[in-house]
Amino acid sequence: MTPVRAASGALTGTPLEPGVLAVSAVLVLLLAAAVAALIVQRVRRRRHDADARALAERLRRDAYHDALTGLLNREGFLHAAAGPLAEGGAVAVVDLVLLGAVNDTLGHARGEVFVRLAAERLGAAGAAVAVDGVAARLEGDTFAVVLPRVDGHDAHRAAETLRERLLAPYVVEGVRFEAPVVIGVAADGPWLADVPAGAERTAALLRRADVALAATRDGGAPVRCYEPSMGERAARRLRLIRGFSAAVARRDVRVDFQPVVSLGERTVIGVEALARWDHPELGLLLPDEFVPVLEATGQIGELTSFVLDEALAAARRWLDRGMRLSVAVNVAVANLGNAGFPDEVAQLLDAHRVPAELLTLELTESGVSSEREVALPVLRRLHALGCRLAVDDFGTGQSSLAHLRRLPVDQVKIDKSFVLGMGTEYGDVAVVRAIVEMGHTLGLQVVAEGVEQAAVRVALAEMGCDVAQGYLVSRPLPALGFDEWLDTLDVRQGEPGTAAGPRTLIA
Repeated sequence: MTPVRAASGALTGTPLEPGVLAVSAVLVLLLAAAVAALIVQRVRRRRHDADARALAERLRRDAYHDALTGLLNREGFLHAAAGPLAEGGAVAVVDLVLLGAVNDTLGHARGEVFVRLAAERLGAAGAAVAVDGVAARLEGDTFAVVLPRVDGHDAHRAAETLRERLLAPYVVEGVRFEAPVVIGVAADGPWLADVPAGAERTAALLRRADVALAATRDGGAPVRCYEPSMGERAARRLRLIRGFSAAVARRDVRVDFQPVVSLGERTVIGVEALARWDHPELGLLLPDEFVPVLEATGQIGELTSFVLDEALAAARRWLDRGMRLSVAVNVAVANLGNAGFPDEVAQLLDAHRVPAELLTLELTESGVSSEREVALPVLRRLHALGCRLAVDDFGTGQSSLAHLRRLPVDQVKIDKSFVLGMGTEYGDVAVVRAIVEMGHTLGLQVVAEGVEQAAVRVALAEMGCDVAQGYLVSRPLPALGFDEWLDTLDVRQGEPGTAAGPRTLIA
């Protein structure tokens, strides 16, 4: 008897067959494999759970943080600011107003370097004014910070200190940039009494800080605290934004015409087309109120197209009546950044059968100065169509003799503030005279806006100014009223015996 058999027999009393032993060994191996598989499965599950938790944490962080700077994003700020603001405080929105210049000068990659530098400086500056570590990048070079446990006065003072620390120049790739830095502030107050604490209250403060920031862009102090009147203006702007397209469709937006007169012969040679909005609730709105809103929201192209269409339709009516009057239409910087704008102008000229030389496109001096490189190709294409180009409000911006020489313009319009001052200010007379002489040196036609006194008209004519417009001739008139005004003018026909030509209207 073998030792195994002897042992087996001793335990069971019955010898084990070799086949039974083999089955037992297999069962043991299977059991061991199952236990091992179970252990591996549990280890993998724990590892998977850990990976899942890490992934969830990373996704949560990404959802609440800005990838470029590591600061909170807008959504993260709404949640993180709730704690520090529980005992009162304020939210400040900081706009460095510089990213566009860095991008245009050095490219977007260097723009990202600037944003990171700004975020680092904001963190250091915030620590000095007790920002409590809650700061966010909202978009571009616009940031938000919490000013905890301060009232409106202290919040304004803290924001001014924050701005002073952010004003130091930035150096990117060896190029020095100075950030203007404007800040809007909204502090806790009675107007938040019905707003629940937490993210909702933070959102209310952030919205009002944005409104205060927008007020800084309208001029005045670079740090502004929210006031209820600002909210009223913001609501008015929102009403204009939402209602503009419908107003155009209803013809609540119209085009008025102001005559342009040759100073030498006192003949009407054209008009300027001016948009007006007959708002059913707000009354008559002039361009100074609604054009900036449309520019900010990208709707200015719709207005320009509407005015162009109306102006060229009027020019066609006058041609059909034997009157060759040019029409001038104001063009925004955004139009000049649109490569398709010259094609649109060409199509409208063809549709109305108006010669291109009867259309003058007026560009603001400040707009052309700031966006010259972007606008120049479009200006050249418009000029190649045969359209005349004019620089409007000349004398208030940064244009120079050298600057004008590089632009394909035909006309400069002296800003009306100088013309209105000619009756009382010798300095304004000198400015107007200098612009007339400079314009003629460049071979440009010179137009004086805001002519309201006969003595000023005489002085302009003596200086050699070419064209005038203003209330002395006529206020802007609706289309029907302008046609009636034309009918009151003296008319000089072409020479006897010649083919019938355009009528000359004497104002």
